[in-house]
Amino acid sequence: MSFFDFLEPPLDVERALAEVPELSLARGLSQSPYHHLDTLDHILEVWRRVEVELAEGEVGARVCPEYLEGLRLAALLHDVAKAVTRGEYEGKAIFVAHDTLGAMMVRRICGRLSAGPLCTDIAATLTVLHLKIGFMASDRTDYPPERLVRGAGPFGEELAVLSWADRLAAQGPRLRDEHIECHKNLCREFLEKSRNFGPHPAPDYDGLRAEMSSGIPDPELGYAASRIRLLASRGMGREEAVGIVARTL
Repeated sequence: MSFFDFLEPPLDVERALAEVPELSLARGLSQSPYHHLDTLDHILEVWRRVEVELAEGEVGARVCPEYLEGLRLAALLHDVAKAVTRGEYEGKAIFVAHDTLGAMMVRRICGRLSAGPLCTDIAATLTVLHLKIGFMASDRTDYPPERLVRGAGPFGEELAVLSWADRLAAQGPRLRDEHIECHKNLCREFLEKSRNFGPHPAPDYDGLRAEMSSGIPDPELGYAASRIRLLASRGMGREEAVGIVARTL
């Protein structure tokens, strides 16, 4: 049986927890007043909302069939680091850097499960960027629109689906209808910017492997591709980005 069989709808939750025991730490973990579910149930609701969006297309994303596996894995892992980053500030739960640490955990999990480079690349990229559409219009964001488009690269459509599902899966007492409508508009704006910036070339993992090391495992290759794309989105030249990432693998 393939590891990825459990990601096919309907999600096999028990097997998901067995394959990714890190998720069990999210059970019973409370969140901010913008959420109505504990962290594990929120993650499962995000996964379900991704499937709803794929069927209904409310934000209008055009998900590549080859990227579905990575999107579903990202939905399952995008908050995997919340259990190890939870803190409190003025009595409220906070999860500082759970997106960045989460991508590192995705790397480890995908390595353990021998995921392919594409699936790992998508899951790591979407995990590290899953909050960014919501902050895209803020002057304080570290990912203004063009940088976010570059960082997501060929996975912009999938990022919009995950971001929208994440928003709908948080229906806490502080959430208002205008928050949901605003986020829908941000997702649609991001999709428009991503498409106008494109076309985004598909990842060339064989070429990257030749640049780095012929012996690099597939999950490490996928994670490296994600890191290189994010560094390039910040203005770093490709050769320098490849060198930095190669030294950290």
